Amino acid sequence: MRGLGIAAAALLGVALLAYAFGLGVYAVASTRPAVPTQPRLPEEADAVLGRLGLRDDYPFRHRFLLTPHGRMHFVDEGRGPVILCLHGNASWSLECAQILQKRSVAERVIAPDLIGFGLSEKPESLPSDPIEAHAQDLAVLLEILGVRDVQLMVAGTSAPIGVALVRLAPDRVRTSVLEDHSLDQSGLAPKLARAPLVGELVVQGLGALSPGGPRGALGRLQGSWDERASSLALARAQATPGN
Repeated sequence: MRGLGIAAAALLGVALLAYAFGLGVYAVASTRPAVPTQPRLPEEADAVLGRLGLRDDYPFRHRFLLTPHGRMHFVDEGRGPVILCLHGNASWSLECAQILQKRSVAERVIAPDLIGFGLSEKPESLPSDPIEAHAQDLAVLLEILGVRDVQLMVAGTSAPIGVALVRLAPDRVRTSVLEDHSLDQSGLAPKLARAPLVGELVVQGLGALSPGGPRGALGRLQGSWDERASSLALARAQATPGN
């Protein structure tokens, strides 16, 4: 009986420590980032990157348009056959910088930040089906730009979005080209993202899905607990059967 009491007390102690740790992570991760990451104008976007020390890594002209789910930031460089470069989960279009620099010499490269990521708007209310929502936003982007025969270059974690986009805009997107340019996001974090509470702590709190971590170049533009909600939602949608 005494042993049972000791075990119960130990379990209670571990639970309290885990609770305290979770509260600490939430307190830190919910703090608003020092540099706002939802600019409305190209000049504001350039200033954000300047304050984050990323202007030299991303020397492109900023553009914005309104989509069904928010204000989208994107880059449109070069002329010729059109490439749509989609970044991965917990990242942004900086991931496409080398493609923009190398291929825009002979091709037109469009690199958006998905809504909730990068310099795009990060809405408080998230769609129930983030994969479909992102595809709808991208279909609007292509329609407004008036492009056709688009070649997709899609990060692995955004592949379901690319598939949904092909279905929504078959007259604008090639159905046969899906290329993976993503950084490696394999490991434990995507699996933990599926678990209730643990996923919130790992993804929203610790920014574990961001390549290079939440303080890295690809993670800093989702700078708080609320801003990383889009990453968690996309990770869980990808884990849903049928996606």
